[in-house]
Amino acid sequence: MVELETINMLVQIVGVSSAAIATVVGVRSYMISNKRAEEAKRKEQETQELALKAQQQNLETRQAQLLMQIFDRVSNKDFTRDWGETNYFWKWTDDEDYWKKYGANPEEYPKAKNVIDTYEGIGAILENKLVDPKMIYGVLRADPILYWEKFSPLMKKFAERAGESMMYPGFELLCNEMRRQYEVAHGYKFGHRIRHADDYLRGGVTQVQPP
Repeated sequence: MVELETINMLVQIVGVSSAAIATVVGVRSYMISNKRAEEAKRKEQETQELALKAQQQNLETRQAQLLMQIFDRVSNKDFTRDWGETNYFWKWTDDEDYWKKYGANPEEYPKAKNVIDTYEGIGAILENKLVDPKMIYGVLRADPILYWEKFSPLMKKFAERAGESMMYPGFELLCNEMRRQYEVAHGYKFGHRIRHADDYLRGGVTQVQPP
């Protein structure tokens, strides 16, 4: 017959072993659970990084598409012809003279409107941060500044007569940003001396202050 002391010893050993096993199992379960949590977190981070990368690629693709559309718009024959004719060859002495020659002339008026509306649309794209301003400057250069300086006084007076507090805000925004980009690119403020076709033959005109 097994003595009582032996039985108690076996019970104690079994009890200790069970506790030790339970502890090991608990630790192991914790480690497995923790490892799974870390793996899930890593996968979630990878998914977020892939989503951000895809979003960035989509943004770059959209910017490239918009930029090409802008380039196609300002480099086509109709736009370049209208820009050159209205900016370098149109002349007027005052507002009335302008409206008689061009503003009220159904054959001439669409030429300036084509350019102004184009710049207004590009300004809206810029305002909504759809394309990097530096990229837009790479396409347009200082052309919008020259055009704004020539036509903005007329545009502002027309707005006053029409009772509008602001007309073509996108064009003005575009012009201001192109001035900034010009200064960043060249290290000095814009001061182009050729404002009319005849200016080239005269060796340029004095710098025109922004209106």
